[in-house]
Amino acid sequence: MISINTIKLIVWDLDETFWSGTLSEGGALIPEEHIRLIKDLTDCGIINSICSKNEFDPTKTALQDAGVWDLFVFPSINWDSKGPQLKDKLDKMALRPVNVLFLDDNLSNLGEAKHYLPEIQTGGPELIPELIRQVGALEKKDLKHKRLAQYKILETKDQVSKSFSSSDDFLYDSHIQVKVHTDCTNQIGRIHELLLRSNQLNYTKKRTSIEELEAILADPTYNCGYVTVKDRYGDYGIVGFYAVKDNRLEHFLFSCRTMGQKIEQWVYAQLGFPELKVVGDVRTLLNRTECPGWFNQPEPSVTDSAQTDGKALSCRILMKGPCDLSHSLVYIKGSDQIDTEFTYVSNAEGQIIDAHNHSVHIEGLHTYTEQDKEEIVRDCMFVDPNMLSGSFFTKKYDLIVLSTLIESTYQIYRKKGTDLRVVFGGLDLTDPEQWDAYLEGRTYTGGNRFTKEFLRSFSEKYECLGLTTPEMYVSFLQKCLDWLPEETSLCLILGATRLFDGQEDVKERHRLLNTAVKAFAQDHPRIKFVEIDDCISDPSDFAGEINHYSSKVYFEIAQRIIGVIQSVTGTKLESYSSKMVVVDNLTLKIRKMLKKMVSQDSVIYRKLKDVYNRIYKNRG
Repeated sequence: MISINTIKLIVWDLDETFWSGTLSEGGALIPEEHIRLIKDLTDCGIINSICSKNEFDPTKTALQDAGVWDLFVFPSINWDSKGPQLKDKLDKMALRPVNVLFLDDNLSNLGEAKHYLPEIQTGGPELIPELIRQVGALEKKDLKHKRLAQYKILETKDQVSKSFSSSDDFLYDSHIQVKVHTDCTNQIGRIHELLLRSNQLNYTKKRTSIEELEAILADPTYNCGYVTVKDRYGDYGIVGFYAVKDNRLEHFLFSCRTMGQKIEQWVYAQLGFPELKVVGDVRTLLNRTECPGWFNQPEPSVTDSAQTDGKALSCRILMKGPCDLSHSLVYIKGSDQIDTEFTYVSNAEGQIIDAHNHSVHIEGLHTYTEQDKEEIVRDCMFVDPNMLSGSFFTKKYDLIVLSTLIESTYQIYRKKGTDLRVVFGGLDLTDPEQWDAYLEGRTYTGGNRFTKEFLRSFSEKYECLGLTTPEMYVSFLQKCLDWLPEETSLCLILGATRLFDGQEDVKERHRLLNTAVKAFAQDHPRIKFVEIDDCISDPSDFAGEINHYSSKVYFEIAQRIIGVIQSVTGTKLESYSSKMVVVDNLTLKIRKMLKKMVSQDSVIYRKLKDVYNRIYKNRG
């Protein structure tokens, strides 16, 4: 008799088990109650995987059509023997066989599983009704699917690790950040949960009550701490706890999801290798000499030695945004093979066009008809027809890198009585008190030669909605996930919030938007992000305003984008040497001199800027 309370993972055979019939013979039919069961299991924090003898692509399509493909992790869909694959799967997921149920209609496959994993629970499709009954009585305590997201991260890391020649190289490249905290009382609930649930990396096996734990934390003779971990693939939160008294570890335990990184050995070394009596079996043995060196390292720089130029990328990438992306892209080798939609100058009137990178116009790519676009162009002199087109939704990308900076500075306008929206930077175009600033060039004009007639006409047709709110942007992200192919991930560049003196309003808007994006990303694994704050170490890293930076910062942004590309696609790109930052800082100084010498709206400035940009882009 199975007990759902002991199960952390269910591995499904498909033909004549999860579905009726055989997929390769065209007779597969998935019962609705099985689809519901997968969703209910996930809501309860129980993970699902696949071990099926089938062709991968048609199997994935069938499960996508059923709406459950993304609820499976580490799928094994091939014609290989199932026993070795099950053992490998559990090793990668750091799970004990006793907590795994393997369902298969073939007795030979069940016997093979028992041969490789004697403690694994097994059964046929006849167990499914009992599973449904027991799961129906469980509390759905993981509606945000945090456990699923954790195993999705493990799955990504496993795929990426295969491109490295050694596990140590992969661990150094993972940029693992480990912190030890001492405010344990504030996290007593999570610590107690770890204490009760941890087995494979629980070295003392003491299952104390919450009251006993409170007493330990209140006792000044104890040195207690909890451990948090994050790396370039995700934030794992609290993963470990220790309690030392008289140089002896009374508690020393870690979550199994950190297994293989030697976090427990690193923490043991930081504590000075105190006395430890290991109770029962543990997955990783400790020693009194080793202190792994891959933790808390700065983001590694990639040198010129790698040969990426001239090779076709194995992934499809779009980078879309203003200068934070265009200036970062120049440090990425093979960048000519990445699709880009950056700020550009209109050939017709010489306007600077960057509003196409705003969420309003990106959403319009999916919703506006050709008639809508023609109407917007007629109404708005600052709109170039080309900015209303793009490949965001029309091409299939593995990753879209999108800047958020424009969201905190550009005003949104809606045509009265319609759903048509446009954006333009700076002051409110519909406010007559701001018109002189536009007419006299005292605010950003984007190269547009505004007239009072246009401003009056525009204000009669359009109303200002203000700036993008965090709620609006999260709604936009959800639409993107719904409209984009399921294999497409989004990487968002988040604006700076510190070390800049001034523009407090923009800093606050960045902060609010960043917080909303990071919260949304926790529940949506397809959303990644790069924080510019992580790339800035000194006020001199800014180039005059909060959204412009020194070349060192653009180089750091490029390094992090390379990391995201690798984590999402498995493709390891390289960057140009950081020595080029010195040269780029000099060219940026030249550009600043040009801005002081001539008006930015002049023909001379635009021609000089065009020459500069061509040199800057092709200097590698």
